[in-house]
Amino acid sequence: MSENPVVKLNEAYHEFLAGKMDRRGLMLRASALGLSAASVAAFMRGVPASAQDASPVASPTGDLSFTSITAAEYVQQLTSAFNFEEAGNTGGTVIMGELNSSLLTTSNLVLGDNSPTNPVLSLMYETLLGSSPIDGQYVPGLADYWEIAPDGKTYTFHLRSGVTWHDGTPFTADDVIFSMDAQSDEATGSAYTSGFNATVASYTKIDDMTVEMVATDVMAQVVFLGNSYAPIVAKHIWESVPHENWKDDPGSTWSDAARIVGTGPFKFSEYDASSNVARFVKNDAYYDSFFVPTIDEFIFQPWQDETAAIEALRAGQIDFYEGIPAPDTQSIIDDPTLDVAIYDTFSFSFYGTNLDPEKTPLFQDVKVRQALAYAIDRQSIVDNILLGYGEVAQGSQPTLSVAYAPDQITTHYDYNPDTAKALLADAGWVDSDGDGVVELDGQKLEFEVMYGSGSAQSDSIVAFIQEQWAAIGVAMTPNPVSFSDVLIPAIVDSQDFQVAFLGFNWDATGDQSAMFSTEYFPQFNFVKYSNAEVDALNKQANATIDPDARRELLIESANLVNDDLPMNVLWFTKGRTGYNVRLHNFFPNALGGILWSVPKVWVEA
Repeated sequence: MSENPVVKLNEAYHEFLAGKMDRRGLMLRASALGLSAASVAAFMRGVPASAQDASPVASPTGDLSFTSITAAEYVQQLTSAFNFEEAGNTGGTVIMGELNSSLLTTSNLVLGDNSPTNPVLSLMYETLLGSSPIDGQYVPGLADYWEIAPDGKTYTFHLRSGVTWHDGTPFTADDVIFSMDAQSDEATGSAYTSGFNATVASYTKIDDMTVEMVATDVMAQVVFLGNSYAPIVAKHIWESVPHENWKDDPGSTWSDAARIVGTGPFKFSEYDASSNVARFVKNDAYYDSFFVPTIDEFIFQPWQDETAAIEALRAGQIDFYEGIPAPDTQSIIDDPTLDVAIYDTFSFSFYGTNLDPEKTPLFQDVKVRQALAYAIDRQSIVDNILLGYGEVAQGSQPTLSVAYAPDQITTHYDYNPDTAKALLADAGWVDSDGDGVVELDGQKLEFEVMYGSGSAQSDSIVAFIQEQWAAIGVAMTPNPVSFSDVLIPAIVDSQDFQVAFLGFNWDATGDQSAMFSTEYFPQFNFVKYSNAEVDALNKQANATIDPDARRELLIESANLVNDDLPMNVLWFTKGRTGYNVRLHNFFPNALGGILWSVPKVWVEA
């Protein structure tokens, strides 16, 4: 098994906390993990002089106090970790290519729940906290820094000064409280409401620049705020709109530019409903001088399909495209005008089986779900379709996760069609009429797999799975549909599907409650999976401060999910973002997101 630097660095750090090595030993261990010198330097900047100085670690008196880095210190970390060039040119336009099936589903960040919507909106709106592109942990956003009281539950967020909304209105704690009210209300329609309410007991304005939040319990800091980083919208824009009307409000549907107002480095310009092209312009008045954009305009440009998008990249019609198809990757690398950023991710591809018996009875028996898994040669998919740009999944925790531990996953669904057939037979599914499709009580094992259209790679993968399932007597029909117009409403709103194939992104927390805990149905747990033991383990993990103990709980939960198999994680994704070399300071990765460095990008004339 290859070493996961995030996990190994975490292990080394806790050896340091336990007094098993000194600061110099920790630095040498970090350097030995293959990290860049700049990354090691950025990491070590946050390490105390000795284990006794470290926080947050419970003291003998139970003191869990903690103070985060400031926004200025975060900028220092970034400049140490990344080789930012001085801008050789100002102005210009950067165009992001995307599939026409993956559109911007809302213009309100509180309602965002997918990529590319959230990354694009994050150029315009901001959150209380951010995700560091160095290690994926919480960093300052609209909060300059935060403190945790000795009780481990009381968080005080000190807000950035000098922040204004795009229309010139000052940003204050009132906007934070207002946004929290919206996110905590199920009527608003935020996908993160359950997570927010599960972690936040109360929130209070202390003064115009300070907000106090109390957690529902002592918990791992990384899971506070329900993993949504607390998106903030303008109170003066939204206070007259009832929460139940937010989804259809012109400020959420790209229809009224005067209502699409954020605090971020880019401002909304226009949205063309016929082409789904969105335009954003530089915010000259942005409060953070380090991130004032160098370019004048950022454009989100959808394309009909993957082939068209790749040709547009080659022709210089777009500047970058996330998710370069495996067959095109090497040729793009070989093109002197282009390059590909390749990186580990929190992403994986999977299919989910609908477990609601009122929707379909086909997948109630775990033996059926396991048979489908054993029938797929996932290594063949990785080798022959992904061309090695992926890793066969063992469990659900992706490569960058702190809980990535394939050697501790007890059940491996290695390709074995004989085992698959035996499981179906044990469950009572047999081909009684000789037509090649098994049946049970007159019901044939036949169903549709719904997935986003426009990707030749997805078409190939689903067709390959179709053939492999047919070999064990399962009749599957591929059903490519519009991702935003059909697939998302089917799995999130109506749950009107049989099997859905898609991808998902986690974050640095390792918390997978959103997909596998009962309380999150019908949001990300769209298959209606429920296991009380998994629910309890996830809650216990998120209330466990010690990272090593928390990791073991996450692995235990992952094993239970892997045995139940409500969703079959097929492979972990290797990120591939193709871009024009005229872009400088472009550093897409899975930790900070594909667009985190866009404000620092400059383009050759």
